[in-house]
Amino acid sequence: MENAVFTRSELDGYFASYVGMEGGNPGASVWFCDGSPHPWFEHLTAPLRPRTAPPAWDAAFRTTYRESLGKWMGHQHIARIMAAARAEVLGLPLYATDCQQYYEQQLYGPWGAEFKLSLFPLPLHLDGLTPWSKVFRGQRELVPKQRYLDLCRHGGRFRFLSEICTRWQPKLVVCLGHRHTEDFIRAFALGDVVAEELLLQPADQAKHLRMFKRRGTGWIICPALAGTSGMNSDALLNAFGRLLATYLNPSDFHIPKDRG
Repeated sequence: MENAVFTRSELDGYFASYVGMEGGNPGASVWFCDGSPHPWFEHLTAPLRPRTAPPAWDAAFRTTYRESLGKWMGHQHIARIMAAARAEVLGLPLYATDCQQYYEQQLYGPWGAEFKLSLFPLPLHLDGLTPWSKVFRGQRELVPKQRYLDLCRHGGRFRFLSEICTRWQPKLVVCLGHRHTEDFIRAFALGDVVAEELLLQPADQAKHLRMFKRRGTGWIICPALAGTSGMNSDALLNAFGRLLATYLNPSDFHIPKDRG
């Protein structure tokens, strides 16, 4: 990071954009929203330029990060969910190779079936070792971390998330991690919506979900995709994909032949 110290206004404008998102197809019916991005491809360099168009995992991206793709387990879990949903919707068997092929060829594609965004634009742990206060030393609007979080919550970032969701109107927004529940509700203005409690139990593992519905969009707040309390087994991920499929139809997985 450069030595430039950014003002609150500069950071607010920068964060109120597609910065810190894997992206994909914003016109897709299924969105996934995480707390913060990982891995991170943005850099705080002057001048700050908001990302006005969503990124995607296109051919160039996959070539550039070919050596890293195999390490991104969270994204692989999302690919498994979407492969299971696709198989269920299209009435196809789900083979072991389908999830890997989906990950390697379709996930977050510019014309694909999903879009990935994040509540906050900066990763909470850049390398897992360096403290936040050291990474952003001298940035008065980022340190302490609470100041940065409040800037996103009450500034342009959360307003931007609500605006693009209203603009694109996905069928489903999958919100990853119960610990972010209050921020999901705030970001998508769900405070006055009564939640429905759902139970995902493919075998002896039970996971509690909360679903909010408003104007054709459903938000499902679910456990994270990692950790001892998360959806970290193939059985749970496949079952969750089948659950999503009940809200989808074949057209949600249609990719134009010249854009596949």
